[in-house]
Amino acid sequence: MQVHIDRMDHFGNGIGNINGKIIFVKGALPGETVDVTITKDKKSFMEGNINTIIYKSSKRVEPFCKYFGVCGGCSLCHLNYENTLEYKKERVKNILSKFDIPKINVIRNENDLYYRNKIELKIVDCKLGFYEKSTHNLIEIKECKVTKKSINKSFEFVKNMKLENANVTIRANYNDEVLIIIDSKEKPVILNPEDYKIVGIVLNDKCIYGQDNFMEKINNLFFTVSYNSFFQVNNYINLELFNLIKENIVGKTVLDLYSGVGTLSIVASKVVDKVYSIEVIPNAVKNALINAKINKCDNINFILGKVEDKIGFINDKIDTIIVDPARAGLDKKTIEVINNICPQRIIYVSCDTQSLANNLVDLANYEIKKFYILDMFSYTYHIECFCILDRKIHT
Repeated sequence: MQVHIDRMDHFGNGIGNINGKIIFVKGALPGETVDVTITKDKKSFMEGNINTIIYKSSKRVEPFCKYFGVCGGCSLCHLNYENTLEYKKERVKNILSKFDIPKINVIRNENDLYYRNKIELKIVDCKLGFYEKSTHNLIEIKECKVTKKSINKSFEFVKNMKLENANVTIRANYNDEVLIIIDSKEKPVILNPEDYKIVGIVLNDKCIYGQDNFMEKINNLFFTVSYNSFFQVNNYINLELFNLIKENIVGKTVLDLYSGVGTLSIVASKVVDKVYSIEVIPNAVKNALINAKINKCDNINFILGKVEDKIGFINDKIDTIIVDPARAGLDKKTIEVINNICPQRIIYVSCDTQSLANNLVDLANYEIKKFYILDMFSYTYHIECFCILDRKIHT
């Protein structure tokens, strides 16, 4: 069955129309005519897979990954890089169409391959890989081309652990040191870890080899990162984020919410008098205290607890609030307290544009001053946004 593709959805699937019914076609691009096999036929929509491309888009490229279309990861690697950025820009425009955005700036990822410093894998029946999207079918992989080469090299070490079934997270730092985190009922075999620059192995939250953390470096700043602490996956874009933070802070006192291992707090502390930093994960706060000492920051007050529980106890006048929440965005209680604090500026770092849009409705006393897309997750449909909100001046 033939279908013409006129646009893409939020997951990178092509969208067409057959007899008045929407069809989602995995791997199809706008402007293409494709012959498809219907895989799902519901009352309001259909899904299909491409048999052949009858008319090919000029924006289509040969996917750099042989697992494209099955592993569920890089859903845009059949699209040339510049057009992946345009796709993300259009998505942001559509989601935020009700808001007045002066300009959407795009910061591209100059290292668009081998950039990720973290990967999460499955081991099933001794095979290492990803689950096929929306299934529990394992796709065995030998390489992930958006993940650091040091992590790819460690795949061999992980396979030699002789685990039958496990969840495995692999992290690597600026110096290509590798930390392996395992969730399994089995005990791994550890063979020649020094050959792979393995500095630590954690099994079920217990360190069984080396250490449970490593040192990360961004520009001239150093950060201790525990095995379960959040740290952005793209060091190049992380540096761009740091620069934006420094350039856009106003006033002398900053409140940093969801502060993780203290990265943005430490960046902010270099340009203001005082920073309050709130984080819920104890290990992350422990890291943050160490990181502040390493980077000679004595003007940060680290607070352990849930943001919604702790934010109301800060009595200082806050000039800038930095928020970098999880995908769900800010909860109602936190937004209420932010509105009561009424800072001059809010810097909102968002990994989910729809959650950002929902929060902007409740931050109605603020207007968007600047807006950036940071290509943190190249060739995926995920979008990182950096939004500057200034308090409206009522006349």
